[in-house]
This record gives sequence, structure tokens and C-alpha cells, in this order.
Amino acid sequence: MIRYLRHHQLDKAQWDACIEASEEGVLCALSWYLDIVSPGWHALVEEENGRYLTVMPLPGSSKMGFSRLGPSYYCQQLGIMSVKPGGADAVAAAFLAETTRHFRFIHNYKFVTENTQALLQLRPQYQLQPRHTRYLLLDKPYAELYRGYNRDRKMNLKRAKRAGLVIAESEDIEPMISFFKEHVEHKVVGGVAEPTYQMLRDIFAKMREHRMGQLFYSSIDGKLNAGCLFANYKGTVSYTFNAADEVGRVTNGRTLMLDEVIRQYASSGFTFDFESPAIEQIDQFYASFGAKQVQYLALHQNKLPLPVRLIRDLRMKLYRALKPNRGVAEEE
Repeated sequence: MIRYLRHHQLDKAQWDACIEASEEGVLCALSWYLDIVSPGWHALVEEENGRYLTVMPLPGSSKMGFSRLGPSYYCQQLGIMSVKPGGADAVAAAFLAETTRHFRFIHNYKFVTENTQALLQLRPQYQLQPRHTRYLLLDKPYAELYRGYNRDRKMNLKRAKRAGLVIAESEDIEPMISFFKEHVEHKVVGGVAEPTYQMLRDIFAKMREHRMGQLFYSSIDGKLNAGCLFANYKGTVSYTFNAADEVGRVTNGRTLMLDEVIRQYASSGFTFDFESPAIEQIDQFYASFGAKQVQYLALHQNKLPLPVRLIRDLRMKLYRALKPNRGVAEEE
């Protein structure tokens, strides 16, 4: 039986045990991560004798008196996660029916890539839009992975080394946040609220506590110029956050750090998830490392009353008209 549970009803020990044992489990679905990025999150849970068999986190909110479901910061994919063989295939239809029943407005709720096959057959009934990320399978020695880089990436990697960039691991996330505030935040319509940066600080602190993250900086003559944060969970390394100043961008600091992490995990059998955004130039930057497109699906639904829908549509048109062209956030 599938139950809709509010935050106070959840057994977080059972929840995390299910995420850990499931094939689909991702770091941002762990209870401590959800507590940071979506305090008070709800969930759908299939349980048997008190054991959670299948779960689906619901980072919802309420606005204008209507329940809303959507993505959380620093969390590309959520979705259905199960310890049952073929669990998602068996319950996907029931989970989507429950989700759409509880939330009148759903915007861009993104399912893990492992859910894609189970959800494709449900596209005629639901607004499931295709998206993709970039994966690089780290199952070969570094030399073979390097051969998969395109010509420009190899050239820019050589430039980074000639520029005298030095890479070091760090436990201080503040320089990277400062890079973002100074060089990226002004490109975001409406800016970025301070609580969003605090989320990142809290996530990084928990990653360090659980030994699930690595933070690297590149520098020249001791001056930092770019930072990259990577998460490590259940055989996947994820490119969680990055930022650079003008020197770091021009000297290809992030290219050098990405290459270093690929080198460290070569032949491990891990998957590198670039968490590619829907920005073509950034996606092509990730593709230059030999990373392949992997599809996932995002759920949408708008059953808000007509006047509310019209107001929202007008606001979205205004947002798109004002939204600047962000260009390339990574090195080219």
C-alpha cells in the first residue's frame, strides 16, 4: 500500500535504509540532504511490516493556498527508489497517480535516470517532458578516458597546465561562494538569496561529516581562481557546484579539476554525472570530456484555477523576456 506521509510521520532511519539499498538511490534523496534543501518535505512510501520498500520524496510548498511540487536547489533528480526487484516498473503508475492527486501544480519534478523506462509508457497520461544529463563511465584506465576527450578539451587542458595552475583539495567553501557571488549572481534574474548559499554551506558540511564530498581549487602563485565541489555516493561522482573568477575561467581551471577527478576515479567502475543543465553551450562543454547523453523525465501539471494560471503565465512571459543570455558558464 502506498501512503502519503507528511514530514513528521516519516521514519528517517527506514527512509535512508531504503535509499541506500535501492538501485536508484541518489545522494540528494537522503533524509539529511532533503532536510537542508527542502525543510518539511513530504513523501510517498510503500511499506511492509514497517519496512520502507519504495519511496518518492516530494519537496513541496504552498503558495496562494495551493500545494506545489517542484525541484529543489542542488538536487538535479529525485523520483521513485525501491529495494524491490523491478520495483519502479511495478509501481510507477500508482506513484504518479498519487503525486498528481496531491499536488495541483507540479513544475519540473525530475526523476532519476533509472526511472526513465518505467515512465516512458506513462507519457500519454501525464505531462512527462524529456531532459538529459551527461554521464561518463569511469571503467577504463585514465589514458583511454583521455583519448575520449575532444580536440578542444585536450588543447585547453594543455593550456591550463602551461598557465601554471596548481590544484589543491580544501575544506573551505567560502572562496567558491565568493566567486559565484561576484561573477555569476548578477546574471540570475532576481539574484540569489543568502539562504541559498547557506544551503550549500550546510550540504558541504554534511558531505565532509559523511566523507561524501571533495572540494578542489585551482590557483596561480597561491591565489585561488576557481573551485569545484564533487559528491561521491553509491558508485557515482557528481559535479555538484562550481564557480570561477575571470582568471580561473580564462586559464581553464575547472577543466583541470574535472580532469583530475576523472584521473582519480579512472578504472573504478564509477559513473561521473556532470549534472548537465539545459544550456546547450554548457552541455557541449561536458560532452567534450567524452560524456554521453542519458535521458530522464520531468513531470509537469497545472490544475490551478484559471485566474491563477493566467497570472502565472503572465509572470513567466515577463521572466523570460527579462532573463539575460547567460552564455557559457564554463570554460570553452
